[in-house]
Amino acid sequence: MEQSNDSHILDNINQIENQLKHLEKEKENIQESCTHKHGVKIDFDEKRSIKRFCSVCKRELGYATKEEEQNFLKPKG
Repeated sequence: MEQSNDSHILDNINQIENQLKHLEKEKENIQESCTHKHGVKIDFDEKRSIKRFCSVCKRELGYATKEEEQNFLKPKG
């Protein structure tokens, strides 16, 4: 009985992983079609580095300049 449950869990995990791969590919296709000409957003990436991102499609465009970093880190208000 327990093996059947384990198999069911594994099937669910595999299905979720396949969906994630499909969605990542769809995201890449959308980002590749974006011109990235409508503004840049400065924010942290997943490794907590300050990067430039397209404000439309959120694609990473590279590291922020020192000036962009300083402006981003300034207290708001």
